[in-house]
Amino acid sequence: MQSRSQTTSKVSATFITLEEGFQQFGSDLNKLQQFVEINATAFSKILKKWDKTSKSRTKELYLSRAVEVQPCFNRDVISELSDQATTSLLELGAWAEGEKINYEGRDHVSFGQPVGTDENDADSQFLEAVVSGNEASLRDWISRLKESRDARSRITRTFLAAIPDAPEESLTRLLNTGLVDIHSEDEINERNCLHETVISGRTFVLQIGLERNVDLARADVYGRIPLHYACMHGRVDMIQTLVTAVPETIDLMDHDNFTPLIHAIVHRKLECVQQLLSYNARIDPSSESDHIPLNLACQHGSAATVELLLQKRAKILPDAEGLFPQHLVARSGRTPDLLLLLKHYGANLDEVDKLNQWTPIFHAASEGHVEILKTLLECGASVEILDEKDLSAMYYAAWEGNLECMRLLAAHGGSPGTARSPIAMKPLTSVQASGGPEPMSIDSDGIPDLSLPPPIIPLRRYGHNFLDTKTFVQISFEEAGSEAIVFYHDSKYPAARLTISSKLSDLIPRNVLLPIQEDTRIISFQIDNLESFAIDFDIFPTFGSKVIAKTVALPNLFRALTSSSGQCCLPLFDPRLRAIGQINFNFQVIKPFQGDPLEITHFATYWKATSQFDSHSNALITGSSLSGEYVRLFVQLTSDLVPVLYSRWMVNYGDIEFPVGRLTYDQFSKVGSQNSSRSKVWVKLREAVHKQDFASLYQTLAMSFISLHDALAFLPAVVHIDLHVLYPTPADEKMKGLSPVPSVNDFSDAILKDVFDHVRALKEKAPDYVRSIMFSSFSADMCTALNWKQPNYPVFFCDDLGKEEGAATAGLSAVQSNGRYSTSVKEAVRVAQSNNFMGLICSSQLLDMVPTLVESIKVAGLVLVTDTSGDSTYTTGAAFQRLQEGVDGTIRDYGVLKFNETIDM
Repeated sequence: MQSRSQTTSKVSATFITLEEGFQQFGSDLNKLQQFVEINATAFSKILKKWDKTSKSRTKELYLSRAVEVQPCFNRDVISELSDQATTSLLELGAWAEGEKINYEGRDHVSFGQPVGTDENDADSQFLEAVVSGNEASLRDWISRLKESRDARSRITRTFLAAIPDAPEESLTRLLNTGLVDIHSEDEINERNCLHETVISGRTFVLQIGLERNVDLARADVYGRIPLHYACMHGRVDMIQTLVTAVPETIDLMDHDNFTPLIHAIVHRKLECVQQLLSYNARIDPSSESDHIPLNLACQHGSAATVELLLQKRAKILPDAEGLFPQHLVARSGRTPDLLLLLKHYGANLDEVDKLNQWTPIFHAASEGHVEILKTLLECGASVEILDEKDLSAMYYAAWEGNLECMRLLAAHGGSPGTARSPIAMKPLTSVQASGGPEPMSIDSDGIPDLSLPPPIIPLRRYGHNFLDTKTFVQISFEEAGSEAIVFYHDSKYPAARLTISSKLSDLIPRNVLLPIQEDTRIISFQIDNLESFAIDFDIFPTFGSKVIAKTVALPNLFRALTSSSGQCCLPLFDPRLRAIGQINFNFQVIKPFQGDPLEITHFATYWKATSQFDSHSNALITGSSLSGEYVRLFVQLTSDLVPVLYSRWMVNYGDIEFPVGRLTYDQFSKVGSQNSSRSKVWVKLREAVHKQDFASLYQTLAMSFISLHDALAFLPAVVHIDLHVLYPTPADEKMKGLSPVPSVNDFSDAILKDVFDHVRALKEKAPDYVRSIMFSSFSADMCTALNWKQPNYPVFFCDDLGKEEGAATAGLSAVQSNGRYSTSVKEAVRVAQSNNFMGLICSSQLLDMVPTLVESIKVAGLVLVTDTSGDSTYTTGAAFQRLQEGVDGTIRDYGVLKFNETIDM
């Protein structure tokens, strides 16, 4: 192999079988380690339960002396084997491409010819002659090989390797030598001539094998017989021949518990399915570990296959995960007509699964499959059923942000579910593809800890963590999802893990299993020096330590001055520096505040009191310094980075609209003076302040064309302020021509500078007066920046999900505003919780539609404010009386956010 060209080496049968063998070995090691991990977890949980029930402490002792000493729990052994397999694959590939590989093996007696010798070179040239069909050359090679001592084994080996590509004449000539052992098997993959001929579709060799009684039931290293491969590759004509010859093999299972019928279904070979069913292939499982053909057909969305199975009276059964066929259709989102077909054959579309007590409607609503949901509703599926947590499908649609599904469910009277105590709500299982939050981190066994509870007195915390002098860098695989890491030859890397690290000594490397799961898609660092910060991405086998691929994000990516965020695609290189894949991610860089921050010792921060659940990741807030009424001010920046008050992206000047962000402050002021008299604006503001008419104050300031600096200086200290920052998404920036928009760092720094300067000036003027200020925005990036840059003022993330189109501008007194964006409640809670925001501002229509969301948000330790603007069901007088239990404040059309006198969560 090594002496030949690259192309010839890589198509060599020896190379292919060796590579396949090492890949299978690595895959088997991964399965073994997963099995070991499951058993280790089981031992730990059983012993934990025993300790709690028996009030003993034997868990750690038993694990260390009786469990972990067992050979199967030795991680080093499997890790070493995995490294050997990875190294062998890399060296094999390098060797096949002509590189010199130095290998020092153990001294041993060799019974075969060493690879790369003259004899192997001769075999390679012989194989080329057979495949090319050059009769003269083939005749010459046969006569030469007949003289060798091991002519039979060499010609047999060449015959097996040539089956896929050689012409019939060449194969016939080899057979006519009488030196081909037709029953022989490959020493690596254990396939005989029938396996190879079925894979390649060579009917000619199949007939010869049958005539010479080659064993049709002989399994290869994967436990597969020729019939399995016939179904995998769609060899319909061969299936009849194989089944007729050996009928008892029709339901034979391979090492993956796949029957020929299962392979035909998974590989979407409809004609093969028809052929197997005509021979009465088994369609129902014989044991709990068996795969169910009907369920797999539904999962892969094959309507014709499903109908064939149902016509054969296939039973509607749950699979190992507890899901029935109708659940799999709803979860996969493929072929809504399958639901009609299943219903026609007696399937119950309100069947609850064995996993979470979900009906198909839950799966469709959670995954956002609108057409599936429409079909279920048209078939009369119930929307009132609650799952094991007493939550409805509507809840999961809202939690995942699937607005169209929410509308469909609401139109059919979808139940909001029953809110329960957070202590009673159990976290969702990790098996679930997507669902609600984990309200409490309690023991999965449901047995309470025997330790004493913490003190009842709540812990009061002032402010929140902030950067000070460090820089916050966040890597996100959220948008890329399953495409975050792509290998060009995916089958070569069946299981792997990603290690994200940096050369900086104080940063702990992060390990992420591939494919990247939802809870590991965000990685963040806090660093001292952005100039030298680089991130290494290394991919290893799941349980090995040999690098498969690596790449690096260099410092110039993160220290770009023009932007604080961006997208990046980096090539993945193997140890021989060949590009074998790519990694895609988004990044965000939040720098510390560049101005003079407020000293915590001189300026009081806000505070919040948390409950006894503070030892867990989720902590209930029982009190806060937030109270009273806050007037909302819409803030954005001019092109010269001056914060101004204006609620829309565009200003009108002479029937032409200009983006605020493209005007200088002087230009913006001139446009304002043309649109309205500045003196009249100040008169209105003074009247509103004098009368304490916050609604009028809000409306006047929203379109006042004045700077934030002037507004803060004018407003009395007793007026609490909600600084609502307008920051566009990249899509809005491009579509509405708002670019160039300052980076989130420059944007937030400019606003904070004005706020801090005002607070200092106010303290010097009136030391006893303190103005209450909070920040809010529909931009997650802006909220993140504002929160990380200072600890003094709380930040609220706004979510417009569930608000009817046009509702925000409904009503005569409503101020038209831009920059309202929607996100899923799950994402909003994740962003708010991971960045220490004070809370969320959600649409009242959303919370009215799904009251159980209140509980989930509160359990995450967040203050909840409901936005009733544009909601006609809330009148000015009754808005606060209608607040749901657990909601801490409300904001109305007239721009005033009012908190409860006491925030009690």
